[in-house]
Amino acid sequence: MKVAIAICVFFQFFSITMKSALAKELPEEVTVSLLGPDHAPLPPQKTPTIKKTDEEWLKQLGPERFRILRTEGTEQPFCGTLLDNKKTGVYLCAGCELPLFSSHTKFNSRTGWPSFFTPFARENVVEIQDRSHGMIRTEIRCARCNGHLGHVFPDGPAPTGLRYCLNSEALVFLETK
Repeated sequence: MKVAIAICVFFQFFSITMKSALAKELPEEVTVSLLGPDHAPLPPQKTPTIKKTDEEWLKQLGPERFRILRTEGTEQPFCGTLLDNKKTGVYLCAGCELPLFSSHTKFNSRTGWPSFFTPFARENVVEIQDRSHGMIRTEIRCARCNGHLGHVFPDGPAPTGLRYCLNSEALVFLETK
């Protein structure tokens, strides 16, 4: 029994370490849109990427946010703190505070995760093909720190027909009133 537990712990740690190591390959800078004084996107501009060690990320984020943002984890449906948020504002990356989504594009998808039909600025979200769990999906990541945010699906409302399905733990909400 002790051997089985040790093997499980090793593979869980190895899996987390490998996924986190894979996420470190970022260019030195990216072109993104930052938040303007009126809470609208500024014109795209080059900005340095955010690179940290796993230890630095864990210290900044805490265990649950680290699991989601740095090791491609998923929170349980209908449990996220931002699922039912109806306030006006901008949703920022919990890893680097890059603006990712606006409350004006949020909708109730009835899936259990905060959902949006378009990003704050297209260049702020990177899409990557995800073949995990026996299916093909499109993973979304923060363009500046490469944090895992969730997935995008082609079953959203007009005008885009897209559903960006996010983990609440991957986001920080900035109320703008």
